[in-house]
Amino acid sequence: MRLKKFFLSLGCIILFIAGAEAQSFETGGIVGMEYDLKILKGWHFNAGTQVRFNHNFTHYDRWKVTAGTDYTFWQKRIKIGAAYSLLNYQDDEGFFDWRHRITGSLTLSQKFGIAKLSYRAAFQSTFRDESRGDYKFNPKTYMRNRLQCTFSIPGKPVKLYVSEEFWWRLYHPGKNIIDELRTTAGVKYEVRKHHTLDFFLRLSDEVQVKNPEHKLMIGFTYSID
Repeated sequence: MRLKKFFLSLGCIILFIAGAEAQSFETGGIVGMEYDLKILKGWHFNAGTQVRFNHNFTHYDRWKVTAGTDYTFWQKRIKIGAAYSLLNYQDDEGFFDWRHRITGSLTLSQKFGIAKLSYRAAFQSTFRDESRGDYKFNPKTYMRNRLQCTFSIPGKPVKLYVSEEFWWRLYHPGKNIIDELRTTAGVKYEVRKHHTLDFFLRLSDEVQVKNPEHKLMIGFTYSID
């Protein structure tokens, strides 16, 4: 009941803030599944897929499938990773666009009792199909910086987390600005051993751009490790 009240209150607060500040605001949903396989000590292979809806849950927006690997060392405080993603987008006119994404990341983590603080820096390049159009910038490269705090509930198969992420644009010479902020709050529930359900609310805000968009996403991810 406490978790239910927590997320109801959080949702009301986010909706109030977005309604008060947003010039273009919409809601959507994300459904995903992830799989993590331990190969050797500290070394893992991971894969996942995700479907995203927008326009108040009425429109298919994006499908993504990702495969990658990561290595954790120094008492699980440092993790380096690399991944490839294939993405399929649909625009408002019903046309589909395929894109390819390469990501490299570095994560630093430290535990403080029941809390875990982590910082992730990720370089991400997304390539678009030039046969579909003439793109001014291709690929689009960002540095994504995320700070996250996770709280474990003693004696319960539950973890709460909150994160803040900013997207630093690197592909536009002379205009390498932060153009998006992303705030996420969620709860992870261990359904059974090695099976986890992640429910989250995510508010994305474009900044320093013309006609900024603001999106509230409700997401569910099922993870197996």
